[in-house]
Amino acid sequence: MRVGGLAGMVLMLAATGVVGAEPWTELEPGLDLARFDSEMRSSSAYGDLVVLRVDPRVWDLEIVAASLLEDDRNRDIREWSEDFDLIAAINAGMYQADKETHVGFCMVDGEVISWYPNKYRSAAAFDPVDDDDPPFRIFDLDEVSLEEIKKRYHNVVQNLRLIKRSGKNRWEQSKDRWREAALGEDSQGRALLISCRKSWSMHDFNDILLALPLDLECAQHLEGSGTARFWLRHPVFGEWKEPGYPGPDLPIILGVTRRPAVSGAD
Repeated sequence: MRVGGLAGMVLMLAATGVVGAEPWTELEPGLDLARFDSEMRSSSAYGDLVVLRVDPRVWDLEIVAASLLEDDRNRDIREWSEDFDLIAAINAGMYQADKETHVGFCMVDGEVISWYPNKYRSAAAFDPVDDDDPPFRIFDLDEVSLEEIKKRYHNVVQNLRLIKRSGKNRWEQSKDRWREAALGEDSQGRALLISCRKSWSMHDFNDILLALPLDLECAQHLEGSGTARFWLRHPVFGEWKEPGYPGPDLPIILGVTRRPAVSGAD
């Protein structure tokens, strides 16, 4: 019988000796999972903060948006994942009151679905036009212009910056606290899908991320509180469920997909 979810994670960590030591468990090559106690800032099989580390040289990142689909229908995080064969999914960012439009600039496979950039200073980009560019990159828009990024990448999503490259907490302390879904990049150019179930101020949350063994370079805010969603289903791990699962319907998500096999490859 397969053991999934939290029980599976406990057994997996214990079997690999991860508890109290190396936090990462390989699900497949290029796909690693870690779980932390955000308050203790340490590895924990029962921690409230989960991070999926994705090597974009092995796995594909994909923005899926209702506005690009024939049925134009929002879905909850599990529906998005099952309908589009995603290994994992997380919010692609905040959306407007119309529950359709991303709050910042967003381009999917070269098609702009949200035209209006705002003052947010972070843009995640993947699927470069030139293979010499990194396959995934979070840019600081006060260092690199959005116009340049649009020319270099097929997929670009602008969101609120949390941590500026390299490892600079850009948030002042505040009394506001919420649960968080975030996207990070480590020093090797891997994407970090981050979900924290405990509520923190963003200043404290950033400090927590920088204190963890993530090798974090930068990060952007995706969504907070009850709208923050993360989903993972994998044979090694089982299924990850957020509080209030499956949660609200979302107009746009960021997913992780298997790279298609190359026909005729040896």
